[in-house]
Amino acid sequence: MSLLLRIMIRTTSYNVIYLMAKRAKTSVPGPEMINAINEMLRNLEDISADPSIVGSCPELPGIVLDKVEATVLDRKGSEYARVTAEYDALRAEYFQALVAHPVGRALALIAVGPEGVEMMESGRPPSSIAEVRIVPSKPTRARRESYNCHHIVPKSVRPVSNALSVNHATNFVVANTTRKGRDQSENPHHFWHSLLLHPQTHNAPDQPIPIYVVRPLFPFYPPITQGYKSVEELRNKLASLGAPSLPEVWEKRILQFSKASNHRPYVVPKEFHEITRMFGELFKTANKDSTVNNELRATLAEKAAKLAADFLPAGAYLDGKQLPPDHKPKRILPVVQTNQESATAAQKPAPAKNRAKKAQRQSAANQSKPRQQAI
Repeated sequence: MSLLLRIMIRTTSYNVIYLMAKRAKTSVPGPEMINAINEMLRNLEDISADPSIVGSCPELPGIVLDKVEATVLDRKGSEYARVTAEYDALRAEYFQALVAHPVGRALALIAVGPEGVEMMESGRPPSSIAEVRIVPSKPTRARRESYNCHHIVPKSVRPVSNALSVNHATNFVVANTTRKGRDQSENPHHFWHSLLLHPQTHNAPDQPIPIYVVRPLFPFYPPITQGYKSVEELRNKLASLGAPSLPEVWEKRILQFSKASNHRPYVVPKEFHEITRMFGELFKTANKDSTVNNELRATLAEKAAKLAADFLPAGAYLDGKQLPPDHKPKRILPVVQTNQESATAAQKPAPAKNRAKKAQRQSAANQSKPRQQAI
């Protein structure tokens, strides 16, 4: 394929995404969501003043485990459906508020680029056409780099503490979810689910248990798409994008992440591609039958539990069995507990008398928006 044709295809793809974003423009984020974004960024900064925490685990740079006491929900139950509906009602506002914040905008520009920021301004998850493949006599295929809003404490669990809703900005991260068949190198989102979350929640006891959730130290993951060996290099990149300057704490974290990933874009280690792909297959149309899906989930949990034991501490549950007190993980992921009371209320549903009208407006705004998978 000629260079000119590649440029034309990429330009056309960008224009389509750009027009979709402009048409989907919704109202500006409200003060409660803006305050929730402030709180999220402040909480991330407060996790650790030492930037070296970012490189604690080479396989999962910029990740800590957040210990939460919780009960696993039935994904087909009414509570899970309610939590999902409440999330759908606020997701667009979250994206808009995140890129409206100066720090959030700067982090977004180096993580998802100007196209991604435009999508978020429209209330959509960032995505772009990264590659178009044209083979004679075969359908044209386009590879889309896509991101999803990941719940750190999953929607499928109910924390014992009522201090913080799972549908609060402090519980969200925008994560790369790009799938390319067997190559899952750009899919850290499903990597987290397959390695650490699914084996902990599958066959979990009915009573509350400790669940170690994945908490990235950045609002976007991975936080960069290229390496930065110096703060000057990072600042020059931000300036070229027209981004606001970053506080020192974020500059240091980004440089540490770059160092941990050998100054190259982060990739999911190859030894975890199989389970990452298996997790994505749970949501294929061909696997929606309950019996088939349950078998696939059981197979994934059994396989992933053996790998997860290398990352999780003693006392964690894997496929229904608790790791013994003398268990020592081979990989070191810092463990924190951030489940504290929120100062904002962006996650609360509207008052009953206004709920019907708000639901009608939100339904119209969300008709063309992609829905989050039930994971």
